[in-house]
Amino acid sequence: MSARQLLDIELGLFLLSELLPSAPADALPGLLLDRDPAFSARLNWTARQHKLRSRGRALLTHLTPDTRWLDLLETYVAVPVHLQAYDISCDRTRFRLKTEGFSRNRLTVLRKVLS
Repeated sequence: MSARQLLDIELGLFLLSELLPSAPADALPGLLLDRDPAFSARLNWTARQHKLRSRGRALLTHLTPDTRWLDLLETYVAVPVHLQAYDISCDRTRFRLKTEGFSRNRLTVLRKVLS
């Protein structure tokens, strides 16, 4: 996995966690393309959340084909665990930020990228 792919996957997961916290890890293409049913929650989003989504779309549009995002998720879960900032369930229905390790610093970088 390249550094760019690592950034893309973690940026996508961060975006999902900020905008649709209960969405599964594979929901990013639907969020970016307005086709996820949970996306109707955007009516209650803050200005900051709309801004995050706009910036996320600009940076991650190349991941909107479902297969590209799913392939990247599969590659990410195969990366050594100590390099991952997120834990993803085997069925890809849940993910969460790790609470220990150097990944906490990467979260700060992800926030800055989208702010």
